[in-house]
Amino acid sequence: MVEAVKKRKLIAVVEDDPHLAELFYDILEGFGQWRLHIFPDGQSAKDQLPEIGACLILLDVGLPNLDGVSLYKILRGHSNTKNIPIVIITGSYDWELHRMGLQTGLLLRKPFNVHELLNIVEALLPEEKEG
Repeated sequence: MVEAVKKRKLIAVVEDDPHLAELFYDILEGFGQWRLHIFPDGQSAKDQLPEIGACLILLDVGLPNLDGVSLYKILRGHSNTKNIPIVIITGSYDWELHRMGLQTGLLLRKPFNVHELLNIVEALLPEEKEG
């Protein structure tokens, strides 16, 4: 059983809203294909995320201690995280993100529905066929 859990791909969620973090956990961990590591602020994610081996990062823009835009740029410049897909979670409009210097095609706009979240994650982390 432990081996099966370790084989599941790791998703890092950087979200300061405890209710939204719990929602991510319930949906994605409950779905059974993935493991989650939740960071409550940008600074803890900056310090730990490059070393945990995440396959996908879900990143809120409005974070305490270190904002999501700054964290995005740091992660893109780090050798361990520069190639990991990052999905930006925001209630902001595209022009606001552009003004902040954040240009990304991977965007999950709040409020989002469960199917939208699952579709994005499944597209970026397809299930590997055994064989």
